[in-house]
Amino acid sequence: MALVTFARSSIARLALLQGMALALAMVAVLGAVYFGSVQIIAGDSDQSIVLEAQGLAEEYRDRDLDAFVTAIVDRAEDPWVRGAVYELRGPRGDFLAGNVVVLPDLAILGGWAEFDVAVGRGDASATRRIRARVVELGGGFRLLVGHDIQDRRAFRAVMLRSIAWAVVATLLIGALASWWLGRRIARAAHAISDSAGRIAGGSLGERLPLTGSGDEIDALMGRFNDLLGRVETLTTTMRAVLDSTAHDLRGHLNRIRGAAQDARRAAASPAEATAADAVLSEIDRLGDTLQGLLRIALAESGTAPLEDVDVSAVATDLIEFYQPVAEPGKLAVAIEPGLVVRGHRQLLSQALANLIDNALKYGGGGTITVGVRRAGPTARIEVADRGPGIAAEHRELATQRFRRLPGSSGLPGSGLGLSLVAAVARLHQARLELGDASPGLVVVLEIPLRAG
Repeated sequence: MALVTFARSSIARLALLQGMALALAMVAVLGAVYFGSVQIIAGDSDQSIVLEAQGLAEEYRDRDLDAFVTAIVDRAEDPWVRGAVYELRGPRGDFLAGNVVVLPDLAILGGWAEFDVAVGRGDASATRRIRARVVELGGGFRLLVGHDIQDRRAFRAVMLRSIAWAVVATLLIGALASWWLGRRIARAAHAISDSAGRIAGGSLGERLPLTGSGDEIDALMGRFNDLLGRVETLTTTMRAVLDSTAHDLRGHLNRIRGAAQDARRAAASPAEATAADAVLSEIDRLGDTLQGLLRIALAESGTAPLEDVDVSAVATDLIEFYQPVAEPGKLAVAIEPGLVVRGHRQLLSQALANLIDNALKYGGGGTITVGVRRAGPTARIEVADRGPGIAAEHRELATQRFRRLPGSSGLPGSGLGLSLVAAVARLHQARLELGDASPGLVVVLEIPLRAG
């Protein structure tokens, strides 16, 4: 499994592509060297054969036949040391001199021929490859002049084997070098990814380790650390300003509420009492809105500290709180115990409370189902009601702040319930889904279980 995972990784692809690119470059370079060398050697050999044939033709014209035959015999006396072969035949095709007998089978004049001959080496013999040229001397005489090219063929074979081994070695070295570089880049990428995950979980003091090499990767990590420091400073400042503002607003709301309560107690008529009650109701609504916004800000700021949370126990505590509120028999519960996630207990509790509140408000008095169970690597929380539900085209709108769905203007609520659930889902890297319960709405929240 680990090998398959590695084979599918970008590091493996990078190593393979880099090795193949280097191997192709090596094939091109060594191939050019090979063909150039072979052409040079072959050209030199053929040129020497042509020049020797021309010289012997001139010698034939300048000497009598016996002297020319003697010269051919002398040249052919020790052929395999020099690597030269000769054959002279008369007008009737009779053999006159030389160290090979091939002309009856090679009726080529003025052209090139290659053939094998058996050469005696003591008690053994060896087959040698000969390249030769046949020339017409005049008067019907023909002369074959050739050279042993077995060494040239051996050279080509050695070159081809060397190229093959060089390509294989280049492929392996290039792949290993690319794998090493890819691993280094991947480690940096994984470190950044892991740090980003921990930062998203609220650890703003997280920093990437620097190697001190001073290269581009180290520079990237250094700039990323600078960015993290800036983000930590801005987030801390924003949180301090938000806390200070929230504290001041709560103080103002408490004073206004106190004044409204005094007015309610001092009301001289039912109209004054009703007006004071309306003011108190709006103050409470404003306080709930402020509290909801603060919770959303906490979830989205990434500063909420995470810990191991038994989401089953959180759900059980909430059910105990809501059981007396719901109508008898209208709350169906199925909670699997012992499901632990990495999260923020208060925000998870508030998100689940918002889902149950919405089900009670908009469920139409039908049965409300709350379920918590294991679903693979996640804890699946489901809250379903039997109300009118939410149309598919409005479900994304329902998770936005202060957005009320069509037909809900007269119903209680500030439009922050599902937006808080969505913010908590993002904080916990969870999946939030609004679906159809046929009839009614089902909200699913899948939170990754704690590793290990």
